[in-house]
Amino acid sequence: MLTKGEFRALTVLHGERTVSDFATQLERSLSYTSELVDRLEATGLVETRRQGKTKQVRPSDARALEILTDITQEYSHIEWPELLSGATLRVLYYLETPRAATDLARRADVHRSTVHRALDPLQHRGIIYQAEDDAYALNEGFEQLSTLARELAHHNHRQTVEQHTDTYTIFWESLDEFLVQTADEITDDDFIPTGPEQFQTYDLPLLARDRRYYLYSETTSDLSPETLCCHMLVIDSGARAQSYCLLLVSQVDIDRDELRDQAVTYGVDDLVEDLLAYLDTSGEQRTSRLPEWEDFQELAADYGVTA
Repeated sequence: MLTKGEFRALTVLHGERTVSDFATQLERSLSYTSELVDRLEATGLVETRRQGKTKQVRPSDARALEILTDITQEYSHIEWPELLSGATLRVLYYLETPRAATDLARRADVHRSTVHRALDPLQHRGIIYQAEDDAYALNEGFEQLSTLARELAHHNHRQTVEQHTDTYTIFWESLDEFLVQTADEITDDDFIPTGPEQFQTYDLPLLARDRRYYLYSETTSDLSPETLCCHMLVIDSGARAQSYCLLLVSQVDIDRDELRDQAVTYGVDDLVEDLLAYLDTSGEQRTSRLPEWEDFQELAADYGVTA
C-alpha cells in the first residue's frame, strides 16, 4: 500500500508548508522530497498549490489520514512508519476480527511466513496478541489499525475508478478488488463487466438498464457463473434478483462448492444457501423473497430453463 518513506511523510505532514521546508523536516534532499510529494499527490493523499515561485504541500481530506493522525498522536512514542508499511497493512486489512495466520495469508495473498514476519514486531510492542487458538487479534485501543488499512484501500479504489468516471457507487470491496456501479462505460481491461447484462452470456436476457456494473481486478480475466450469481446478490438481494440467480443456477452446470466459496468472499453465503435449499426441495423450503414454486416454474419456462 505505502512505502516506509511515504508513510513517514504522511505522519509528519501537518498543515501546509513549502516542499523545501518539508524536505528539511524529513531530513531528505529536495529532489527526493519533490518526487515523494508527486507520488503522494498522484494517490490523492496530499494536495499541492503554487504560491509565487514556491510549491506548497498539505494533507488531503482523505479519511485514512484522519485515522492516521489520531493513531500517531495518541501513540506518539511508537515509530509507526517502521511497523506499518508494505505487507503489514495488507495483513491488518483482514484483522478486523481475530484470524489465524493461515487465514490471514490466504485473504491477504501472502505467504504464511510473511504474516508472522509482519505481525511479530506488533506483537512485541503489545499492539496485537495471539489467543489460545493461535489466532492473531488487535489489543484494545489499536482496533483503528485495521480501519486504517481498510480506509487506505478504499481510498485507492476510489482513485482508480475516478480516473474513468465521476459518478459511481462501490457495492463491495476487498483489499485488491471492488464491485462498482456507474452510468458510464469503462473500457479499461481491469474493469470486467458484470451484473444483470452479463446473464445474456448464459442465454438469460434480462431487462437492460442505464446502469453498468464492473468488477475491478488486476488478476481476473473473466467471470464464472458462480461469481456472477454472487455479484447479482450483492447488487440487489431483492425478490427479482434472487429469482434471476435461481434461473442461472438451474441453467448452468454450477459448481456448488465454488459457489459457496465465492458467496463467503462476497458476504452473501446465507442467501446462496437459501437458493440451493429452495431448488433442492422444489420450493418447499423458501424464504419470503423467493417465489412460490409454481411461479418460479412459469418464469423458468419463459426463459427456456428446466426447473
